[in-house]
Amino acid sequence: MLSRFSTYVVAGLLAAAAGTSQAFPDKTITIIVPFSAGTTTDVNARDFVQLLSVAVRQPVVIDNRVGAEGTLGGLALINAAADGHTLMFTSSSLPVLDPLMKKNLPYDPVKDFAPVCAVGRTSNVMNITGSSSMKTVADVIAAAKAEPGKLTFGYASATMRLAGELFQQAAGVRFTSVPYRSSVTALTDLASGQIDLVFIDHVSAAPFYQSGKVRPIAVSGAQRFKALPDVPSATEVGVPGYLVLPWLGIFMSAKTPPAIVTQVREAVANAMSQPVMAANLDKRGLIPFTLCGDALGKHVLDEMAHWRPVLDKAGIEPQ
Repeated sequence: MLSRFSTYVVAGLLAAAAGTSQAFPDKTITIIVPFSAGTTTDVNARDFVQLLSVAVRQPVVIDNRVGAEGTLGGLALINAAADGHTLMFTSSSLPVLDPLMKKNLPYDPVKDFAPVCAVGRTSNVMNITGSSSMKTVADVIAAAKAEPGKLTFGYASATMRLAGELFQQAAGVRFTSVPYRSSVTALTDLASGQIDLVFIDHVSAAPFYQSGKVRPIAVSGAQRFKALPDVPSATEVGVPGYLVLPWLGIFMSAKTPPAIVTQVREAVANAMSQPVMAANLDKRGLIPFTLCGDALGKHVLDEMAHWRPVLDKAGIEPQ
């Protein structure tokens, strides 16, 4: 016969086993995309969910939560059940730049988001209206210096805005910024000549390139971008300080039990290791960039430290 102590031990072990026996995932997984359909975040998320669905053997669906420059998507993540069945596929603007630029953010990305994995790096491109009399970066700089503040650039995310601010600092010019609810709307106004410039990734702008209504004139950084081989780099056009390296990554609620966080990271890493993942990134013109867990968390903090001086110099106060 078991002693009373042994009975308690057995009962405890049975309870523990019962608590860990539930399969995960056991239902559809929702991937929140905090930006509109057609953006680089969205199209890459849609590629990824197919691989994740195979890895977890459950349906995976996209939920676009558009508004407040991505904040509505972050809010949806922290308000969802913290059981691992809701993730967020986002650009780096949400975890890195929003905490620096938004005073009353309804959450703290560093504390409330658990980093899963970064997926890949994308581009940032300086774009002008296709019919603009300005044809080169030199033309834009000359016009901006002749009439400071006259040229406008549209933005719908923190990355888009900071890219424009960084270019101004690097080139020694001044534009006027115009906020938009979505990047598609900003690009539409650029195409019609309502604004002069948009700094955004090439995937989001691709439909406008095809029509000729928007034209890329420089890619950030020192090297040309594979997807835009005829577009010069910022270094080539004499503005090496225009260096923006946005990335895409997956986050989940920090309230999620650690065991489930580990399972989600393993499932995501499994999906990312598939050869088709690399093919998808190449197809979209992205560069593989894999950081998971604490390594991604550290990268977020390092990037925040990089961008703070840019905001300070631009005189941008959190709003």
